[in-house]
Amino acid sequence: MIRFFVLFFFILTTISFAEIKKVNIVGNSRVNSNTIETLVDKKITNVDSIFINNLTKKIYDTEFFSDVKISYNQDTLTITVVENPIVNFFYINGVKDSDLDQINKIITLKENSIFSTSKLKKNIEDTREFLNASGYYQATIIPEVIKIDNNQVNLIINIDKKDISKIKNIYFIGNKYFSNSQLLDVITSKEDSWWKLFTSSALSEQRVEYDKQLLKDFYKNKGFFEAQIESAFASVDKSNNFSLTFSINSGKKHKFGDFEIKTSAATFKDQDVNEIKAFSSKLLKNEIYSTDILNKLNRQVTSYLESKKYSNFEINIQELKKSEDLISIALQLSEGQKVLIDKINIQGNTITEEKVIRDSLVLAEGDYLNSTKVKKSVDNIKSRQLFSKVDYKVIDSEKKNFKDFNLFVKEQPTGSISAGVGYGSNGGLFEASINERNFLGQGINLNFTGTLATEEIKGEFSYVDPNFKQSEKELAASLFSIRDDYSNSGYQNTRAGTKFATKYEIYEDLFFRPNVGLQYDKLEITGAASNLLRSRAGNFTTSSVGYNFLIDKRDSKFNPTSGSLFYFDQNIATFISDIPTLQTGVGTTLYKELFSEKFIGSAKARLANVTAFDNKDAKLSDRIFASTSDLRGFEPRGVGPVDSKDHVGGNNLATLSLKSTFPNPIPESLRANSFLFLDVGNVWGVDYSSLISDSSKIRSSTGIALDIVSPIGPLSFTYSIPLSKASTDKEQNFTFNIGSSF
Repeated sequence: MIRFFVLFFFILTTISFAEIKKVNIVGNSRVNSNTIETLVDKKITNVDSIFINNLTKKIYDTEFFSDVKISYNQDTLTITVVENPIVNFFYINGVKDSDLDQINKIITLKENSIFSTSKLKKNIEDTREFLNASGYYQATIIPEVIKIDNNQVNLIINIDKKDISKIKNIYFIGNKYFSNSQLLDVITSKEDSWWKLFTSSALSEQRVEYDKQLLKDFYKNKGFFEAQIESAFASVDKSNNFSLTFSINSGKKHKFGDFEIKTSAATFKDQDVNEIKAFSSKLLKNEIYSTDILNKLNRQVTSYLESKKYSNFEINIQELKKSEDLISIALQLSEGQKVLIDKINIQGNTITEEKVIRDSLVLAEGDYLNSTKVKKSVDNIKSRQLFSKVDYKVIDSEKKNFKDFNLFVKEQPTGSISAGVGYGSNGGLFEASINERNFLGQGINLNFTGTLATEEIKGEFSYVDPNFKQSEKELAASLFSIRDDYSNSGYQNTRAGTKFATKYEIYEDLFFRPNVGLQYDKLEITGAASNLLRSRAGNFTTSSVGYNFLIDKRDSKFNPTSGSLFYFDQNIATFISDIPTLQTGVGTTLYKELFSEKFIGSAKARLANVTAFDNKDAKLSDRIFASTSDLRGFEPRGVGPVDSKDHVGGNNLATLSLKSTFPNPIPESLRANSFLFLDVGNVWGVDYSSLISDSSKIRSSTGIALDIVSPIGPLSFTYSIPLSKASTDKEQNFTFNIGSSF
């Protein structure tokens, strides 16, 4: 018995310490033997079943082979393989258009790729997941694998999508507190209805999960701090359509409780901390708990600290349930970590040159990482409207105390063709434009606008380079030609000219824009014009120089929610001008969040004046008219002094426009913005005659506007109702614009 155990131990020891001196590869014709042999660890000293199993798995993992057998005998390892075939021909049958493009991206088994059943199974699973996400739950996917000579296969994937499985009904059960209609407005899943042209009613598992989060966020924002969306399940009917049910437990509604500020650095002055505590306590006092209010608190504190020139700080809002219905808030202010920027990496700009993006950055490699500058840089890029998405991430650098700033952008069409129509008391108006905001990927803006109206034909071409020859100065040039044809009044006014301007920042948020211009006017009498208009006839040349000061204190150039914009400009026509004039304009716009971030209010005021010198009167083309953005509800030349039944503009203008965004039921996918507005203003003053009707009546209008990014292009609707007007005013109640991108 003892001899047996000694012999067994000797044999086991011999196997455990066996060495591989030779490797034989059998069965391979296409795959090089060296490729397989590199997977073998020849230094191994214990060739056992574990080693052989692990090696077998490694060879299978290459997906080059359908069968692998390994044996070991007398220092020689023999690997016998059966190679997977090559895909000779590949075709997807039964799918067209955009779905075909997506499925082609999903399937990895293409021509000249190595075929394996595991790959095919994975490709079918991924394709089914894609079709399910699009609502094709009844789809069938049948692959055909046809073997041909030379260890090759032809692969055909037959797909029958069948009909989309739609959501017929959506139910909310449990302790839900809110009505079904309110909750339906929260989620992205929609019930199937014939009138929902721009929304999808297909069932999608990913969308349902997203809806659960949306519902939870909605309840939390309404004060239900502990709300739970306990389940969401779908049941199918005989027509393979679904009923979707959400089970909700809202819990109790909470209010804000105690508030405190914690500071971990001497960076923050006591006066500023006290001021923050004062407006924060006022914001939270006696309010129902709401994430919107906490977001507003974060924005207000950030804005305040930035206004006090704190450049490196972090804000952390902590929530703590202190009782059954009270949530205490602690605002933690701390100094941000002082680190330098090592690299700025920009990704996603396949069309736009990198220098165009870097021109918008207010930070550079070697600068301290500053949250204010990061925010302003990202906002500058968004305001260019070259990208559909702009995001960033700060990551650790290879260098100590350095960070890399990674910027991600997604290109979007920057060319657009748009058309607009308007109808008023004096007939119709048609306007079309072609615009390219990123010419040759250099951020250059080219625009051509043409207007055809009952009494006006206009064409204008403009060129704007935001950073001309890397000078950090904008260069703008324009050419225009306009013909006003007032045949009923017996005159025609033709204008043509050009203007050049540059713009640059002379101090933080203070911009200066000088300009020069040249214009030719021709006023012709064609019929029974008034004697006053006849006295205005002739040819006029005007050369002008001007300037504009702009102070931009908005929190964002792209969809601002707070802050202000102020400008002052003057244009002086002297030198070789036939009629010397001084044109002056001043205006301001204020932005403020009203009830929540969904209600952003703005107030825009504008004053303008034109005065002629040398005992002369201002040209007809220099006279001031209220634009459609100043006084909606009236035609662009429909308000002010009237001569021979035609509005001739005034020497003065004053307008005030109040506007607010408000929520709408249109799906977020259409990026719809809705506005309510109230416009007030007047145009007055006639320097060339005291006999012309010059009503001092204040004009006003109110209305609603809607902008939609629809599948057929951007749409814009404005409906206005004049509240007060003069008898000579011309109304334009409705305007509509449609565009397309390229």
